[in-house]
Amino acid sequence: MFTTQYMRTMLAAVMLGLLVLTSGCFSGDVNVTVNNDGSADLKTTLVSAPMLAQIVEQSKASMLAKNPDAQVAPVTKENMSGYEITEHYDSVDKLSDQEFFAAHDGKNTGITVKKSLFYTDYNFDLLFEGSQNGGGAGAFASNITFTYQMTLPSAPSSTNADREEDGGRMLTWNLGKTLVTGESTPIQVSFRIWHTNVIIGALVLVLVLIAVIAFLIWRRRKGSEPDEEPQLLDSSGHRREGGRKSTDRELNMKTSCRMAGDVFCVSRNVRDRQRSKMLSSSTR
Repeated sequence: MFTTQYMRTMLAAVMLGLLVLTSGCFSGDVNVTVNNDGSADLKTTLVSAPMLAQIVEQSKASMLAKNPDAQVAPVTKENMSGYEITEHYDSVDKLSDQEFFAAHDGKNTGITVKKSLFYTDYNFDLLFEGSQNGGGAGAFASNITFTYQMTLPSAPSSTNADREEDGGRMLTWNLGKTLVTGESTPIQVSFRIWHTNVIIGALVLVLVLIAVIAFLIWRRRKGSEPDEEPQLLDSSGHRREGGRKSTDRELNMKTSCRMAGDVFCVSRNVRDRQRSKMLSSSTR
């Protein structure tokens, strides 16, 4: 990407030839779109009056030398012409390969990334440097425009942008003042990208675990319950077990046995059944 050295060269040419210009002489826009997957799209638009066309060509050549895969398209704006250069980066931190996004010792930290399981935090601490001798084009400020814009997946946690739009998702910095006055402009923004796929996967896993645990508990409780003995009704509507009438005493005994789970109680129940059978046989 271009540097402020290119911009200062442009301004020198502007001051030499501006007397013959009646409208704008240079316009630049840098637009970074950060995607939900952590990738980034960079679009740089540079247009100028005919007398500065060579400077724009040099900037384009410099950008293509660093990224031959960049897409270039000619554009026009009023009486100016130039190029729109589009680049894609698989991750935001790859932007640091460009001078515009680089870190400078003791001045700015560039782009820093902190990853965790469910989200990634990004911090942009950029510096668009001016000239210590001043821009030298204060009288021609109306002929120079240059902006840096970021479009984020969500509103940032902090920023020093000159303008915020779309609920804070679209941020704009005016860098023309740096070219005009020579005063450096800091660009700062912090934001977070949530890992939606990881979050959804974690929720599904939790729901599956809950379902499995609930099934195991239900199965264990069911296995601990005694099987119901088959119950038959005789002609008078009384309950019968194994073809005989159940007495109230037996029913009460079975109920208490099931509630108490007493081995002794169970043995008494068996003994009473045998006694009933003997009585039944004797009556026959």
